[in-house]
Amino acid sequence: MKVSPVLIVLVCSMLGGLTACEKTPEATHVAEPLAIKWFEGSVQEGFDLAISEQKPVYLYWGAVWCPPCQEIKHTVFKSKQFIAQTDLFVPIYLDGDTERAQAWGDKFGVKGYPTMIIFNPDGLEVTRIPGGIDIARYNSVLALSLDQMRPTSMLVKLALDQPDKLLAADFVQLAYYSWGQDAGSLPEGTPPTFFRDLAGMSPDKEAAARLYMVYLVALAEETSEAAQESVEAKSTGAFVRLDAIVSSPELTIASWDTLAYYAEEIITLPIFSSEEAAQLKTKWQEQMLAQRNQAVLSTAEQVAGWLPYLNFFFLEDKTASLPDETLVQLRQDLQRADEATSNAFARQSVVSQLNYVYQSAQLFDDARALLLAELDKSESPYYFMSSLAGLAEKQENTVDALQWRKRAYESAVGAATRFQWGANYVRALIRLTPDDQTLIVGTSMKLFDDLGAEQEIFAGRNFRILRSLNSQLSQWQQEITDDNIVQAFTVRLKAMCEHQTQQSLEKENCESLYNLQSDATI
Repeated sequence: MKVSPVLIVLVCSMLGGLTACEKTPEATHVAEPLAIKWFEGSVQEGFDLAISEQKPVYLYWGAVWCPPCQEIKHTVFKSKQFIAQTDLFVPIYLDGDTERAQAWGDKFGVKGYPTMIIFNPDGLEVTRIPGGIDIARYNSVLALSLDQMRPTSMLVKLALDQPDKLLAADFVQLAYYSWGQDAGSLPEGTPPTFFRDLAGMSPDKEAAARLYMVYLVALAEETSEAAQESVEAKSTGAFVRLDAIVSSPELTIASWDTLAYYAEEIITLPIFSSEEAAQLKTKWQEQMLAQRNQAVLSTAEQVAGWLPYLNFFFLEDKTASLPDETLVQLRQDLQRADEATSNAFARQSVVSQLNYVYQSAQLFDDARALLLAELDKSESPYYFMSSLAGLAEKQENTVDALQWRKRAYESAVGAATRFQWGANYVRALIRLTPDDQTLIVGTSMKLFDDLGAEQEIFAGRNFRILRSLNSQLSQWQQEITDDNIVQAFTVRLKAMCEHQTQQSLEKENCESLYNLQSDATI
């Protein structure tokens, strides 16, 4: 029987690490540190190599400033098992600030950083793996995906038409798919119950738990309460399923990424009675706090164990005060995480999480002190300047909020990054000083110069940011009742649009903003 090399790697890891399968115990020299050998050519050249060598592709799309990206880099990408598996595929690292990165982002349908996609040797997408899961599960899901190469889109079709054809590994792949970043694999109109039904069929308990949590998140995103209630009548059904998850340490760890970050949205669903919600809150809080120091969780994810407790505590009364003993324990935990993280890049993820938890606990002074101290340590301080701006705005300190937004924009590095930070500054100006017309229009015009290449503005995240900014400028112009105030912005954008290649995605995107056959302005 032929044994897959992917499964060999996975089995070796389960037996006690890669050394369990090594054949050279006599070697005594000190090996070089293991590192991923990212493909050094262009994205297209990487896919061409994959075809010629019949290898799958692992595509990582990220940015230096992005905290979840740094989380992946300092957990998954440092894993010996993951590094060993990279010999089985072509690893491509695409930074969002590199030339044409945003166009590739459009091609792959990616939106947020980080996005990790597996393609088969012919360039067909197989699956997308989310961040926020522990390293062992990440590597296991990657190994299974590489081994069977069954596209998620195909698994969804099977689940809808022939669910009996799904394999046990298929449920795991579906459970660990990054649905939050891409729902394109689901046919339009697929109801949340799709995931509930999959959870009921899965032979794998952890996959079933994750699929049920995806169902609850999808249900929470329904726009109307009537739609939510029509999916599942108030009964013990949902309560029993969620109670089983938060009562189990194993299932809690497996579902950590949803339990930590969607607690409030899920607990307020009308499918739970008030009594059921109260019971769930208590178990949810206690289990997450009990498991938060598990070694399988990264430092940032350990800190996230506090979030359900804090969200539930302030759910009814935002002005409530945490008990003194809780404050002491919380501050000790967060300070310990801060002191334990020395690497500047790893701190991007950890400090971002600490700031989020401090603010969730209404400890705004602690959050500000943390962020200010980080500015001299961080490789991307503009990210934390934006956090300081957001904190100042939350506390209605307009002057500080705009100063931090401006500093963040001026110090941001990378074309796409500067465009995003500049757009954030313009939005803040519109919100906080809408009468400063000269500064708003002047800064908006400067964004074009920062981006450089004309085509880059109409692709990927850049275009989505531009579209949002365009909408806000349009609304602002209407509110100040001056039809000419942003004319220069309009003229510049139309001129750039005219230079785009006919029938290109960039041309299509820019024409969706402007009808160049008319004199319409935004």
